[in-house]
Amino acid sequence: MEELIAQYTGANEDERLTRQYIAQIEFDTTMHKLSPYLSSGKSVCELGAATGRYSLNFAKIGCDVTAVELAPDQVSILKTKAKTENITLKVFEGNACDVSFIESNSQDVCVILGPLYHLKTQLEREQAIKEVLRILKPNGVMAVAYISRFFVAGMFAQQFPELVTSDVLLELRKNGTVSNSKAGSFFKVGYFATPNEIENLVQSNGFIVMGHSATDGFGRYISSGVNNFSPSQYQTWLDYHLETCDEPSLLGSSNHGLVIARKAS
Repeated sequence: MEELIAQYTGANEDERLTRQYIAQIEFDTTMHKLSPYLSSGKSVCELGAATGRYSLNFAKIGCDVTAVELAPDQVSILKTKAKTENITLKVFEGNACDVSFIESNSQDVCVILGPLYHLKTQLEREQAIKEVLRILKPNGVMAVAYISRFFVAGMFAQQFPELVTSDVLLELRKNGTVSNSKAGSFFKVGYFATPNEIENLVQSNGFIVMGHSATDGFGRYISSGVNNFSPSQYQTWLDYHLETCDEPSLLGSSNHGLVIARKAS
């Protein structure tokens, strides 16, 4: 846990999602997929809120937002940003596996856009999903993001050839983890899933899957092109991406995936 908190201490999540088109498309796609469920007065909880890129936007829409973040440094930044921008929301330091401070059946929507990147055991992943189930109202909506282990293998081939070894790829394929000493800290604290695994996790813990999207599509593999688009080209590419990102064959190759599900009544 300390290693995970250290990974995100000082991290600028806002800049990550805005400094390049290839990262902005992740944010734009997620907001597009969530938009049917977000409106003024809706109660929305974000588990793993980081510095509030999503939570603050939910609040700007008029949602009643509860943001939960594990890293104290990120909590502090989120609170400062909310005060500076005169945005009202509730902010808690906490672990997605236990949000007992949030009332049961109190939320219309719950988004969990980061914690599953790091919950390495099946028990922890199930605890997080069960907490979402508990706090959602009947027929409430959950959005859960994950990082594809197939994409990570491709990233190693493209950027980190020293990690292309039989042992590393076997561990990644079988367990969704990377423990090799040559790996960067993000990979060592990470958990990387398969699309089918996440759907099964959601369905086996009280949810009905409504949609599954390749949040980045295959764009990360052509990042040098996407990042050099003009604003109008980016918009054209985004429009194309939004029309195609639910194509099942894209799911494993996308960096991030997003599953939207409804609490079974």
